[in-house]
Amino acid sequence: MIRFIGRLSRVGVRMSFGLLPETLVSFLIVGSLGVLVHLSILNIAMRVITEEFKYANLMAMLVAATFNFFMNNESTFRERSLVGRHVLLGYLFYLGITGLGMIMSLFVSTHIYAQNRVPMVAALGGIVVGSLWNYLMSYTFVWKLLSKFSGRRE
Repeated sequence: MIRFIGRLSRVGVRMSFGLLPETLVSFLIVGSLGVLVHLSILNIAMRVITEEFKYANLMAMLVAATFNFFMNNESTFRERSLVGRHVLLGYLFYLGITGLGMIMSLFVSTHIYAQNRVPMVAALGGIVVGSLWNYLMSYTFVWKLLSKFSGRRE
């Protein structure tokens, strides 16, 4: 899966005529996979755990954020991947930084859900709002900053 994301990212960079950095393309690919994780968890949570959209959506956000962090650490930011105890520190830092994106996403998705009562559409609307914020903040403050102390993988 990691190699596939890398190959697909390079294709995306070529298709953009080099205008998009490979890390952004890879981040968007991982994010797209995270959307599938999010929607799957949302569907399961609303059927099995709670019918309250906002709680099910929050659960889905946390699972998708966890998935995205670990996939990005192994693929998107592989040259700066966090190792050892820095993985846990990076994960906690990532959740803290992307927390604002999650709050914005939860606010927007809850508002959309109140308007149309379609959970998947509402969740997608919220996901779009938080994505760019999450890329910029996680790249800048998680992998760029913490990788200096973590030691790069060979």
